[in-house]
Amino acid sequence: MNLLKGVKVVDFTAAIAGTLGTMILADLGADVIKVEPPRGEHYRYALDGAILLSVNRNKRDIALDLRTEEGQQAALKLASKADVFTENFVPGTIDKLGLSYEKVRQLNPGIIYSSVSGFGQSGPYSRRPAYDPSAQAMAGIMIATGEPEGKPCRQVTSLLDMSASLYATIAILAALIDREKTGKGRRIDVTLLDAGVFAMNYHLTYHSFTGKVPQRWGSGTEGWVPYGAFDTKDKPIWIGVSIDRFWTAFCQALGLDDLLNDPRYTDDKGRREHRDELNAKVGEICQRYTSAELEAKLAEAGVPCALVATVAEVEQNPHVQLRKLIEEWDYPGKGKVKIVNTPTMIDGQLPETRMMAPQLGEHTTEILTEIGYSKEEIQTLLDKGIAVQYKTD
Repeated sequence: MNLLKGVKVVDFTAAIAGTLGTMILADLGADVIKVEPPRGEHYRYALDGAILLSVNRNKRDIALDLRTEEGQQAALKLASKADVFTENFVPGTIDKLGLSYEKVRQLNPGIIYSSVSGFGQSGPYSRRPAYDPSAQAMAGIMIATGEPEGKPCRQVTSLLDMSASLYATIAILAALIDREKTGKGRRIDVTLLDAGVFAMNYHLTYHSFTGKVPQRWGSGTEGWVPYGAFDTKDKPIWIGVSIDRFWTAFCQALGLDDLLNDPRYTDDKGRREHRDELNAKVGEICQRYTSAELEAKLAEAGVPCALVATVAEVEQNPHVQLRKLIEEWDYPGKGKVKIVNTPTMIDGQLPETRMMAPQLGEHTTEILTEIGYSKEEIQTLLDKGIAVQYKTD
C-alpha cells in the first residue's frame, strides 16, 4: 500500500508515543527513517523487545550519537531532505541535541515538525517526564477504572500513547495535504495529557451539568443493567443490555418470562434502581450455561455480548482470522513472532508488512550514502563510534 510513496519521514521517537504513528505512516508507504543512539533506544529491549517489534515495522534504521557535533550534522542533513520530522523527547531535550524546530525549519522551511510529549512544549508541566499512566492519572481515567471496591487502575495497554500517536498522525496527514496547496510547513504539538482529557470528553460534559464524576464500575457502567462480565460454567462472558429492546431479547433468548414480566425491570430506570438484585439474578442464570452456549443464544437474539478472551485466545477468534489482522514472521534471535497489522482496510486490503522492525543501525551506511556521505566519511563515523552499522553474524 503506497498511498504515501515519496513522503520521507525522519523519526526520532522512542517507546510508543509518536512511534506508533510513524509506523502507520510507514505502513501507508512513507519512507520512515528511525534514528537511534548507538546503544539503541531505551525501549528496544523492553518486554524482551516486543514493544520495539510491534511499533517499528516498515522502517529503516540509522544509529547516530546525537551528543556529538558530527552526529548532529548527519541528523540535520537527514532533516533537510525530509518532509516530516518527528520526536518525543521531554521538551528542551531536542534543542540540546541541535535539532530544535527553529534550526530544522531554517534548513527546511517546508518541514512538518511533530512533537509528542507528556504535557506539551510550554506550560508549568512541560519539562516533566511522563508515561501513559501519568496522563491516565491526571485526566481522571485511573481513578474511575477498576472494581467498585478496588483501588484505581491503569489501562493494561498504553492507550494514551497510542491515542496521541494517532492524533499526531492525523495532524501530519492534514499538514501534508495543506502543504501541497500552500507550500507551508507546520509545527505540531500533541500531548499525552491532552489525549487523556479528550478521552474523558463525555464524562466531563456530563459532570459540567450534573456535578457527577464517573465511578469505578469494573466491566460495567453506571447507565445500564445488566451490563458487564458474568461468570459461566467455564469462563466469563460480557453482556451489554442497554436499551429495552435488548432486555426483551435477553429474556426471550433464555426463556426468562418471570424477569421479562417483572414490572421492576420493565425499563432501564427500573433496572438501574434494582441493580444489585438484578445482577445477582443474571449472574446465577449465566452459570447454568457454558460461555459458548450463552454467547450462541445471545448473539442469535441480537444481544451485545462477547467472550472474555485472553491475549492467547485472540488469534483463535474466527473474525480476527477473517480480517487477517495477525501475521507471523521469523525474526532473528526470536524465532516466530506475531505482529498485529494496522487496522485500516482500504479497498479490501490491510497495509502490507514489507519488513519487520529493523535491527539497531541496520541501514546506517545505506542512509548516510543517500544523504551524500562518501565511503571514507562513513567509515570515519563508524570508527569513532558516532555511527553504528548492524552486522549479521
